[in-house]
Amino acid sequence: MAVTNNKSKTHSNISKQLGVAASSLLGTCATQAAEPDNLYNNWDIDVGYLYYEEPEYIAVDTYMAMIKGNLSDKDTIKLGVVFDTLSGATPSGALPDSEFVSVSGVSGGGVSGGGGSGGKVAFDDTRLAVDVQWGRELKRLLRTKVSAYMSVEGDYTAVGGSLGIEQDSKDKAYTLSAAIGLATDKVSKSDESTPEPLAELGNEDTYGAGHKNTADVMFGATRVINRRTQAMLNLSYSLSLGYHTDPYKIISVADNTDSELTQVTEHRPDTRERFIVYSKIMHELPSSGHHLGLSYRYHMDSWQLNSHTIETTYNLKLESNNSIEPFLRLYHQQAADFYTRTILIDPGVVFSDVTLPEHASADVRLSEMQSTTLGAKYIYKTSAKGSIDTRIGYYHRNYTNANINDDGAYFVQLDFSKAFN
Repeated sequence: MAVTNNKSKTHSNISKQLGVAASSLLGTCATQAAEPDNLYNNWDIDVGYLYYEEPEYIAVDTYMAMIKGNLSDKDTIKLGVVFDTLSGATPSGALPDSEFVSVSGVSGGGVSGGGGSGGKVAFDDTRLAVDVQWGRELKRLLRTKVSAYMSVEGDYTAVGGSLGIEQDSKDKAYTLSAAIGLATDKVSKSDESTPEPLAELGNEDTYGAGHKNTADVMFGATRVINRRTQAMLNLSYSLSLGYHTDPYKIISVADNTDSELTQVTEHRPDTRERFIVYSKIMHELPSSGHHLGLSYRYHMDSWQLNSHTIETTYNLKLESNNSIEPFLRLYHQQAADFYTRTILIDPGVVFSDVTLPEHASADVRLSEMQSTTLGAKYIYKTSAKGSIDTRIGYYHRNYTNANINDDGAYFVQLDFSKAFN
């Protein structure tokens, strides 16, 4: 099960039709499940726990559960639940030695910090996410999938769904796939407000919650090159319209010596287009039976937040079908075209004479950044159809022209899975 810790990364809308379709399909599945002749008792249950911590910043506890199985010889279903608790501090966007940082309504509480706050504000929050996927074999080599999800936290609600189709070649050497996803997000502070963009902190007007709609399209191909090698290529496009600003982030207005005049709220464009190319190859080494995986992801978007990601894994088989899998991930991104460490002014200027840009953000997640993730997963087979997976890793980031030079995080994940026939 995949878990993400970034509160800023959630989902999007538009689709009442997909929600209705998913509901009707689930109703059909429930009817079939009640018929013993159509129930094939092939079920997988997966539960997990993830602990993620950035020292001096955020700590996340994540609890996961997933069940999937066959409802008939043509129908499958998968249900997933994720519950997060998040606490700690997050960079506000202000200069590290800012004399005063005040951000109200941070994840359920007003927070202010005096000198020495380091440009950070405290927060705590919880998140509950539920998703369901229904699969249907239309023909022997043709399948379709419908999914829906909802994620709710104190200041962010996301609802969405997707429809996908897969077609195998006659010899099953190729699989072609396509999918479309629609989502809607509601974004605000915990008091359901959003601040006036690029307004002086403390003097800003407030508005209601912001809304963002997103549409995604994906095309993919999987190729079995030989009995030991498989390759995959996915192309995807995403368009989101609406409120993209983080209502908690602010920017220092300062001169070239970092002497701060005041602080303003950030403002991001209300449109974002993204293009992603993802490729992966898996190969089994004939002499040892070990598996080598290598993937590359290129992300390009209209904010110029372009990135490259390379990831490799090496699965070593041990005795009793246990295995250990070291992994390495390298990542680099450009800065967004509206990213700025501060809004630069001449010494002695008063705020009323400051010319503000149309869009600006000092969020370090939008700066130029390099990161390295290193770790390993140990897979212990409890039985022929059960396992306990332990994943441990460390994540380090370096920022360019940001209010933070670098930071790091470590994570531990436990996963218990069992198949039933």
